[in-house]
Amino acid sequence: MHLSLVKRDALSDKSDMAWGSDIFHIMLNWVLPERCPCCGAITPAGGPFCVSCWQNLEFLGPPWCRGCAAPFEFDRGDDAYCASCIAHPPRHDGIRAAVKYDDVSAQVVLRLKYGGKIGLARVIARQLVRHLPDDHANLIITPVPLHWTRMWSRTFNQSALIGQELAALSGIPFVPDILVRHKRTPTMRGLDVRRRKKAVGGAFAVNPKWQGRVKGLRLMLIDDVFTTGATSDGCVSVLKRNGASWVQIFCWARALRGTNHQPAFISRDA
Repeated sequence: MHLSLVKRDALSDKSDMAWGSDIFHIMLNWVLPERCPCCGAITPAGGPFCVSCWQNLEFLGPPWCRGCAAPFEFDRGDDAYCASCIAHPPRHDGIRAAVKYDDVSAQVVLRLKYGGKIGLARVIARQLVRHLPDDHANLIITPVPLHWTRMWSRTFNQSALIGQELAALSGIPFVPDILVRHKRTPTMRGLDVRRRKKAVGGAFAVNPKWQGRVKGLRLMLIDDVFTTGATSDGCVSVLKRNGASWVQIFCWARALRGTNHQPAFISRDA
């Protein structure tokens, strides 16, 4: 399949509403000061974050595990795996997160996801550009999908907005509907890994119009937050069963093993 034939389809008819909202916020920026997406403080020109929050964000990058990108204390080489990935090889082909998941980074997701600050999708995408693979051949950006009921109530998919912005910054094709979510899952806050996996079991499928077209594709799967990995693992499993050759997860923030951290007010329903 030639990627030149892939069109950047609209997310839904409601994407026009999101676009109109974005234009409105851009106009407001002419008269209102920029505010930090973490704490809401007025920020100086030239950056989206205040100095304090910027210093408190824990940015992620090499050296890390080749399998799951868990940080290493020292460089073990590009092909090194952590003990967990050696014992239980992941289905995905790596996780690329901008920052560690904690109370500071969670505020960005809250304001995007529930506060309607859709411009934060571009802030997130700019922090993910540094993790893009060098080889863009046969590469497509696609989001973790929302169930139609949540799409209807929220009017946008935050993961899709991040994917759109990352595509605009990188030139990599964006396809919003390779996966569909035909089962509405319960809120996962407080659920352990086993119950989360059970909740998302059978929730995802390849869109009928993409049946037979996924084989051989390399996919960047976009999500807002990676905690236990149950949701993204369900997506990756479906994509790999349908022939995707490589699936890497891209997200704003990820929980690190051993921290056991669950920021307040985050609902893992996406």
